[in-house]
Amino acid sequence: MPTINVNIQPEILTWVLDQIQKEKLGEKLLSNVSQWLNGSKAPTFSQIEDLSRRTEIPLGYFFLEKPPVEELKLLEFRTVDSIELTNPSRNLIDTIYEMEQVQDWMKNYRRDLGYEKLSFVGSVKDERDIKTVVERIRKDLGLPVDWHKACNDKRTAFHYIRNLLEECGVLVMINGICGKNTHRPLQVNEFRAFAMADKYAPLIFINGADSQGAKLFSIIHEAVHIWIGEDDFYNDRYWKGKGIRPEEVLCNRVTAELLVPEQAFHDRWIIEMEEEGKDSIQIIHKLAKHFRCGESVIARKALDSGKIRKVTYDVVIGNAIDKYNKSRSDKEETGGNYYNTMGSRLDKNFVRALWESIQMGRTSYGEAYHLTNTNRKTFSRIVQNLGGADW
Repeated sequence: MPTINVNIQPEILTWVLDQIQKEKLGEKLLSNVSQWLNGSKAPTFSQIEDLSRRTEIPLGYFFLEKPPVEELKLLEFRTVDSIELTNPSRNLIDTIYEMEQVQDWMKNYRRDLGYEKLSFVGSVKDERDIKTVVERIRKDLGLPVDWHKACNDKRTAFHYIRNLLEECGVLVMINGICGKNTHRPLQVNEFRAFAMADKYAPLIFINGADSQGAKLFSIIHEAVHIWIGEDDFYNDRYWKGKGIRPEEVLCNRVTAELLVPEQAFHDRWIIEMEEEGKDSIQIIHKLAKHFRCGESVIARKALDSGKIRKVTYDVVIGNAIDKYNKSRSDKEETGGNYYNTMGSRLDKNFVRALWESIQMGRTSYGEAYHLTNTNRKTFSRIVQNLGGADW
């Protein structure tokens, strides 16, 4: 078969190099790109295919006259303004695109089948009283003040909140990699979660590479944004809360109150203080276990209420960062049953809707596999595990 050379605009190649970490290409391919740029060589079609695979940039982009303008409006809602996201990773870009497809499909499905708009989305848009926002969310979710007592740890607490959100109609997706490619991990340093508000299909995406305590905070934090009715890109990397947008102050306080009610916090702190030999860091550790949340949440509560100084707060945050860095691999993402892991990444109502749509002849199996990053066998097993036989 003859070699097919292709004409790629130098501007496109320059744009591609700006999108990636050049060392990932290897010396040989990087040398080829340099020669294509200076015109001494022309790439073959197979070489461009290889470059597309290695950079995770769609093949079609290479044949454009000018670099594509990828407008990620979601990034305009980032929590921390000071963190540079002018050049988001390909993994993040593709994950956002993927979730937009999921949301669009679910929105059209619910709208076409006559579902009513979800009244809680944007229900506290102009409310600034923390207590009012907290009470509205508790009421809509059916969330008891002392809900933590029904959970054994942070993991079960996360699933408790996730189930309530799904029951309300919020799509909750979680993944620690881009799609199903284990070689494309999502970086917590880039983002922890994001929310896309919509009256028919509000969606929350959680970075599964994060710690259990952080994922719990993130899912509630993003839920607050859904109730406010605004998108959010949560990228507060180190739990320090510096440089955040003003409206995030409200969301953070509401989240903290839903996780750890103020009065219960004060009562428990006093109880622990009465035990001889307990210092502030030990108390924070015990209260985090009691409320099934991360120590950073308790530390923030203690700092805001004047129970600890900033130096103690910084120690707790530093310990949390060190602990996470020492155990980066998340068991939910790397261990256990493959089908359970795949199923846990998907919103159960989304899977149910896909299956029902397939049965109605509205959706093809191929489209379902594409939207869920599965194949025939995997999708079938996930449906069965979620009770598909009884639908």
